[in-house]
Amino acid sequence: MSEPRPSASTATQPLVLAASVIFLGNVASRVLGLVREQLAASRFGAGNDIAAFTVADNLNTLLFDLIVNGMLQAAIVPVLALLVLGGLATAEFRRASGIVLVGVAGLAGLVAVAGIAAAPAFISLITTLTGDAASRGDQTRTLAIDNLRIILISLPLLAAAAVLSASLYALQRPAGPAIGATMRNGAIVISMLLLSGSMGVRSMAVGVVAGAAAMLVVMVAALRRHDALPVPAFSARDPHVRKMSALALPVFAGFLVSSVVVVIDRNLAWGAEENAIGAMRYATTLVQLVLGLVAAAVSVAALPRLAHAHAVGEDRSMFDRELSRALRLVTVLMIPAVVALGVLARPIVALLFEHGATDREAADLIVLALLFYLPGHLLAAYDQVLIFAFYAQQNTILPVLVGVGAASVYLVSAPLLAERHGMAGLVAANSLQLVVHTLIMIWLGWKRFGGPAFAQLPETIGKSAGGAAVMAGAGVLAWQATGRATDALGVSGQADELIVVLAALVASGVAYLVACKVIGIGELDDIRAAVLKR
Repeated sequence: MSEPRPSASTATQPLVLAASVIFLGNVASRVLGLVREQLAASRFGAGNDIAAFTVADNLNTLLFDLIVNGMLQAAIVPVLALLVLGGLATAEFRRASGIVLVGVAGLAGLVAVAGIAAAPAFISLITTLTGDAASRGDQTRTLAIDNLRIILISLPLLAAAAVLSASLYALQRPAGPAIGATMRNGAIVISMLLLSGSMGVRSMAVGVVAGAAAMLVVMVAALRRHDALPVPAFSARDPHVRKMSALALPVFAGFLVSSVVVVIDRNLAWGAEENAIGAMRYATTLVQLVLGLVAAAVSVAALPRLAHAHAVGEDRSMFDRELSRALRLVTVLMIPAVVALGVLARPIVALLFEHGATDREAADLIVLALLFYLPGHLLAAYDQVLIFAFYAQQNTILPVLVGVGAASVYLVSAPLLAERHGMAGLVAANSLQLVVHTLIMIWLGWKRFGGPAFAQLPETIGKSAGGAAVMAGAGVLAWQATGRATDALGVSGQADELIVVLAALVASGVAYLVACKVIGIGELDDIRAAVLKR
């Protein structure tokens, strides 16, 4: 017999509330991220300037992932979460987080110094392995080197902020990390507004450094408020740190494989169409907007609760309930968001990016990339939840093995598809990688966690898809009708684009909510009840 569908109960509300805090913080962060990308598209276009910044920023992210980001959800959050008693940080908690902070920030500092010194070699690694070293010219390569040297200053700051944010997530205090991410994007926007005239695209690199510093300040203030600041220490023998290290090692190995994928992907994109890297960047911003607002919020909020459920549950029922809620919550939010972004891709891209230095040709490339990205990222939402479920049970090996297998799919398909289809082939290979990864994780999750965690998911998917179909029709009709109305009234330019997109989104949202009420998707009632009670 399947588990009864939970209502807006006391058990459900903590996950919804934590996810809501992260969601609202992500809204602010992602909105500023869109503003950042709008400014970049308008001032730097989708060509060589933004390509030079993007490859430098990708390298910094790659190093950050290898040093700390991969171990956050896999090791730091689950272990620290089990040290939290009654929502308060203990001395043991503060010492363990302090040891991690010293080790991670110190390593990141050393890597940053080495990277600044060897910046030309790093840029060569990510741009010239596929052949023509001069495909974008020496000036673009020099610009990439300059950006990398600036951006790498942020690496130890980001690493320290990441450890502090993990401490806050373990305490189930997600407001600090949410605000910190907003501050980071805000700093890049301000830097571009103030410095782009004199520094060009290098102003974005300066903003990355300023944003990392702002994030660190916010995390310190948040932990101080909760009396949970890490106590700096160094000890390789601390049992909690050793447990983190054991959990993190498989993830690190997996990220090494992922790094190979990133390097090959950037090399292939560097040699593709001139606007390829820029189009992929702007399309990624849109799909990550959806994935960050929904999947990341639910997954990060669920991780400490899943870890607690695994640790204290005498049977698997508590863990199954938490996982089931997370999967269903992702479903009712992610499916309509992806469908809306797909059917309204053209007007959304026109509004956000088709201005200034980004012309119609580049905008069409952004739309193409977006449409190819969306299927993979829809499934990636479930992937994130399932990966975190394995992490909560302190199993990091299986997700890593799946990641290696999915990466091999990309490594085989990407060069072949890129040779035939350019940027579109690269994006298709990326989506194929995500689809393969998710399908394997669903199969493993079913085997590992059993049927109860998945029992209600097919029904929720069917209802959400039905509501999304109604929503898509309403959105397209509103788009077309509003476009004709603004033409008749003589409204043009960005005002026309804004009215069309807002009308289509409002119509889509209302249609989905009405459809959900008629169909009977109770998860939305749970969200509304929990948030209103808060």
